[in-house]
Amino acid sequence: MVDGSVPEMNPQEDITRIRVLYTKGESLRFTGHLDMQRLWERLLRRSGLPVRYSQGFHPRARLNLASALPLGFVSQSELLDFWMNEPLPINEIHARLSEAAPPGLEIIEVSQAALSEDALQVQMAASEFEVEFFDPQDAEALNKKVGDFLAQDTIMRRRRKKVYDLRPLVLDINVIDRDNGDPSLQMKLKAEEGATGRPDEVLDEMGFENTEYLVCRTALILTDNTPSI
Repeated sequence: MVDGSVPEMNPQEDITRIRVLYTKGESLRFTGHLDMQRLWERLLRRSGLPVRYSQGFHPRARLNLASALPLGFVSQSELLDFWMNEPLPINEIHARLSEAAPPGLEIIEVSQAALSEDALQVQMAASEFEVEFFDPQDAEALNKKVGDFLAQDTIMRRRRKKVYDLRPLVLDINVIDRDNGDPSLQMKLKAEEGATGRPDEVLDEMGFENTEYLVCRTALILTDNTPSI
């Protein structure tokens, strides 16, 4: 302020925390985590919602994505929290976000979250995925690969120069049939801070190249054990 006074801040009771469940489709498949954050900042600006921004020379929208999705994956279930300076009806927020969303990002559900909740990353417990193979797989051979993987006590791998055990990060793997009858895989992997399993690393251990499949995240599971979709 020119007169040296402090600008007025919104009363704390007016601040609201909004949780958004959304999809990441084919057109955003190769959009990385940091670019998704920037995409959401642009989306929120276009929405015209009373988004809460950080202070300073480079204000940023206050938002929080639940879990980074590896490059090349798609998702039916992504979560984001953002904060607003004043409350608005949920259906209005949903409509404004949907109108501002780019192709490949669909707003599924909007709700209000408690201000006292931990960050979404801290609440993460697990993620569920479905793997679609581009070429038909033999169900018996696929079941054997799953069985051989799950039978191992330890599976040591290296990620970013750090050696870790992949096996305890894999909670479950199942072979399922797709609508066309072709077998595919369902996985449930840990997604805790410092202990996150990746489907591409599981598939690499099974002998699959990353050009042989498409991975879709189907659910995020928070610490209350309730899937997000």
